[in-house]
Amino acid sequence: MVTLVTGATGFLGKYLIAHLRRIDPNEIIYGCALNAEKLDNIKIESINLTDAEAVTVFIQKIKPTRVYHLAGIARVTKEIPFESYFLQNTIATQILLQALVSLNSQVDFFLTSSVHVYGNQIDIVTEKSELKPNGVYGFTKYLAEETLKNFIHQYPNLRAVVGRLYTCIGPNQALGFVASDICKKVKELQANAGNILEVGPIDSFRRFTDARDMVTIFPILLKASLDSRFEVFNIAAPNNIQIGEMIQTLLDLAKVSATIVSTPSENNTFKGLNLDTSKMAQIIPTSIFRPLESTLQDILASTV
Repeated sequence: MVTLVTGATGFLGKYLIAHLRRIDPNEIIYGCALNAEKLDNIKIESINLTDAEAVTVFIQKIKPTRVYHLAGIARVTKEIPFESYFLQNTIATQILLQALVSLNSQVDFFLTSSVHVYGNQIDIVTEKSELKPNGVYGFTKYLAEETLKNFIHQYPNLRAVVGRLYTCIGPNQALGFVASDICKKVKELQANAGNILEVGPIDSFRRFTDARDMVTIFPILLKASLDSRFEVFNIAAPNNIQIGEMIQTLLDLAKVSATIVSTPSENNTFKGLNLDTSKMAQIIPTSIFRPLESTLQDILASTV
């Protein structure tokens, strides 16, 4: 068994490789990312997944039988053009799949997608709900899913699981995401004895999921006996929480008293979903998810 993790030096990638090492120290693991580095005794290959020739050569060399496709642009913002999202989230997926099917051998493929493919819906959302992406990030994730589905129909040696992830947070997440950005501001208030916390919209809600818990789910689903060669799972921690509540919890943990000043933003118009995760819960116990307060405390501790 040879495993490939794309986006290996990213936020989820590093946690996933560490987890795979824990559950099977002898597993053969390769990683690829735009920038090469050494990680947990794994040499990360520097590969641009939009370079079809380079990807094909790499895949032919390592011949993976299991792939966790984590690479792509995860930040949701209008500052990133559609072309970049499309190249990194959709075209890169197509190129990787084309290289994998050229092996003409069995490959199990895990695609990290997003609940953003559902857009803003009021009703309870299951894996069978209509997909209504309302931004370029969600749209390019939807296109990646459709690309994968088409490959499944054409190539019987390919088996796939799509994980539609809800907001992942955790220690060492880059800036540009809600929890890491707010933790940075809270730490600055701590250092400077400030009492005004300026943030974006706080009325939308999320099911914040610790990345360290999230990555433990991927190999379980990929190895599970599933009904078909293309299965989709909503993946999230159990509880909805408003962003404003999350901010107040951070302030309490940091022992900072501040007035929260919220201003509108059009960068991310995703309001939150009433997500049904019962399909996941048939395989994954909800007890694996640590309390949000614990995750937020760890993020604060890792923020400088």
